[in-house]
Amino acid sequence: MPWSLFDILLALPAFALVLFRLGGLVLTAPVLASPVIPVRIRAAVAFTLAAMVFPILRVQVPANLTLSSAVVGGIGEMMIGAAIGLSLSIMLLAGEVAGSMIGQQAGLSLGEVIDPLHNEQASVVGQVYTVVLTIVFLLAGGHRAAIAAVLDTFKAIPLLSYRFDDSIVVLLVETLTAAFVVGIRVAGPAMIALFLTAIALAVVSRAMPALNILSVGFTVKVMVAVAVVWLTLGLCQDILVDAVWNGLDMVRTAFGLEPSAAGLIR
Repeated sequence: MPWSLFDILLALPAFALVLFRLGGLVLTAPVLASPVIPVRIRAAVAFTLAAMVFPILRVQVPANLTLSSAVVGGIGEMMIGAAIGLSLSIMLLAGEVAGSMIGQQAGLSLGEVIDPLHNEQASVVGQVYTVVLTIVFLLAGGHRAAIAAVLDTFKAIPLLSYRFDDSIVVLLVETLTAAFVVGIRVAGPAMIALFLTAIALAVVSRAMPALNILSVGFTVKVMVAVAVVWLTLGLCQDILVDAVWNGLDMVRTAFGLEPSAAGLIR
């Protein structure tokens, strides 16, 4: 039966709650939150998702819901979606962490470039790892899993039932810690190679004092860093895929959801 204009006006507060939760994800999720994507596109994505699931979720809304209570409750709804998207975005920072560590040791941090995904300066190696990790996130279906996680929260946390606690803070801290661990694991081979290169250059400088070790050492370190990154980038596939699914599983666990099926069989 088609909705009348009166029914649509009565459903606006409830629709706003659904839109707030999904909008929080769109505002902070990887790729979707990128400044490269126009605001109209992001708003259209959030509105479309909310319109698709609202007829199913309308039964969760109290009958006496008003617009003012929907705005107040919308803060908690937006926090749920924003926490999920922000956690996944933090997990993808592992690529920038690895690149920054390698760039500092190799001297590549002197020439920073603009990161189009975040519209800020980033190291060259960090940009490479960030793009690769973003591609892995998309190929592994992370964007679909993130949307599925938000939709599943409507079962575990119905509309207007969220109570503020420290679960979101704990989730963000855990994902930040995991991102640094993944970054160190990815950068490990290059860091070891650069450390051995520095020792070798120190021995050469002692044996050949007339050699300008600063100019030679900079070139050698850059060549070693690029070679090791190129050789080990493909070997990091399992680490990067595990990082994506670990981040998704941490998000689902924090909100009382079952781990994703893909995460269980990876």
